Amino acid sequence: MAYFDVPAAVTTVWQRQAAWSRAAGEAKRVITRARLAVTALTVAAAVCGTLANQLGPARPGAGRALAIVAAAALLLVPLASRWASRDAVYAWTRLRSVSEALKADTYRYLAGVAPFAGADRDAVLLGRLDVLMDDVGDLVGRTLDAPAQARPLPAVSDVSTYVTQRVRRQIDEYYLPAARRTARAARRVRYTATGLTIATALVSATVGVLGDGLGLTAWIGVAAAVTTALIGYGAAQQYEHQQIEYARTADQLARLRTAREAGPGWADDAAFVAEAERIISLSNEGWMARMIEQDGAAQP
Repeated sequence: MAYFDVPAAVTTVWQRQAAWSRAAGEAKRVITRARLAVTALTVAAAVCGTLANQLGPARPGAGRALAIVAAAALLLVPLASRWASRDAVYAWTRLRSVSEALKADTYRYLAGVAPFAGADRDAVLLGRLDVLMDDVGDLVGRTLDAPAQARPLPAVSDVSTYVTQRVRRQIDEYYLPAARRTARAARRVRYTATGLTIATALVSATVGVLGDGLGLTAWIGVAAAVTTALIGYGAAQQYEHQQIEYARTADQLARLRTAREAGPGWADDAAFVAEAERIISLSNEGWMARMIEQDGAAQP
């Protein structure tokens, strides 16, 4: 059997994980920026188009300029949408999945549990890396853009430190903060959309009672377009669903940790670590699969 230096084997996997994590983060940022751009361009087209119609008779120059801006905004929407297409989301989810798989293998290896409990655990680790890389060869190029930055391995040497460094940190530093962050984002989108809907209703009522001497009717359509764009952005970002998933995963991990630390539950080290990684994996796969499904449904 070939011999691999243990620190070198796990360090290799850990540094690869960092590269895939950076690539996944950049892919996600591109998608988010593209969705914001689509929302902003849609709003700009609606506002500028309406202003062009209202200012055209009195200020032809300004009206033509605004009409050109509105047309340009509409033309740019399909271009921006390409950066947040189903294919882009699918590529991001694959990058993220590889990153999470490498992270899980690193932590299980350091904790010394199956499938890394035997004398050949370094060979097993590198073998799993080879299999994973063979499956995602088309994405490897994305991991080469950012310069490699060495980082220390997690301070895990057994299952006890795994609980502290992996399970507890996932709960306190990732899932709970992420749940709060996405909940705030969902509230902002919901409150803004509700405010615009109420404003549109008030304007409609005003026009119905007092007439349209101020030219407000045209802005009802603008408000509706802005509301639709905002709701669409919130739906694409899956804020509410992610908040539920993050909170649920944090609760599941907390209960798993409590069952091991405070009682006889999950006394088997390998089974405990496998269950923790299963919970984390299901959380990631669940909301990422939902994003792909939602984006696919939105495509023509």
